[in-house]
Amino acid sequence: MPRKKTKPRKRHAKRRPTLAERCDKFWAYEHALQSPEIDVELLQQIYKDARGRKARHLREDFCGSAATLCAWLQQGAKFTGEGYDIDAEVLEWGRATHFAPLGRRARRAELRHADVRVRSARAPDIRCAFNFSYWLFLERREVLEYFRKARADLAADGVFVVDLNGGPEAFSEEEQVTDCGDFELVCHQTGVRPLDHTADLAMHFRFPDGSEMRDAFKYRWRIWSLPEVTDILRDAGFTDIRCHWDIGEEETQYELTRSGHNDPAWIACLAALK
Repeated sequence: MPRKKTKPRKRHAKRRPTLAERCDKFWAYEHALQSPEIDVELLQQIYKDARGRKARHLREDFCGSAATLCAWLQQGAKFTGEGYDIDAEVLEWGRATHFAPLGRRARRAELRHADVRVRSARAPDIRCAFNFSYWLFLERREVLEYFRKARADLAADGVFVVDLNGGPEAFSEEEQVTDCGDFELVCHQTGVRPLDHTADLAMHFRFPDGSEMRDAFKYRWRIWSLPEVTDILRDAGFTDIRCHWDIGEEETQYELTRSGHNDPAWIACLAALK
């Protein structure tokens, strides 16, 4: 009995992954929000203005992938450092992405999967918490404890540096979109509470093919004001606190100031001298 002829099956084209699916979220975060070489230059300028020489040993708190720490090591053989973070995944990514290419130079630094309130292996000349990372502490007592421990941990002539932002736009719940070249960074803050200045922040990455990596990073933080942070630093024992204000239009450029600028959105660094 002849077999019934069947129609040939149609071959379905294999779906190509979207740009969002192919993108590494840690790479995107660094590309959009970090400038390690500029940060190192700023830290050295702050320390030189305060102490008249270059800092040698850096501690990077909330270091993530430790891109800034790796840039620090590349200043030369005399430069050493430590990085601290509680996220094991991003630390491993940093080891593979930034530390491995350094080879033997990476031995001059240590990455620790630990709370930023633990003591350093070696007293740092300069210690930093950038990208408003300490804003994850929602209570004043937590920030005060952190600042006190940071001060006690510094070398005798050490400097502690934190950044912060402010202005009316700091409390906005509208999406803030930044063109990063290969993609757009979308920062969306919601649930802002006027009572305690806490809020929820989500970061998304949008790509030219229309795809989007939503909620790549999510945080609950507190929008600490400059006077609040200054007062807590004083309560922690710092007496000489200097404010460096970002005045750059297209590129980051800081100047020492006693008053700041009343902009809708601003960024500043506080340098607290031991």
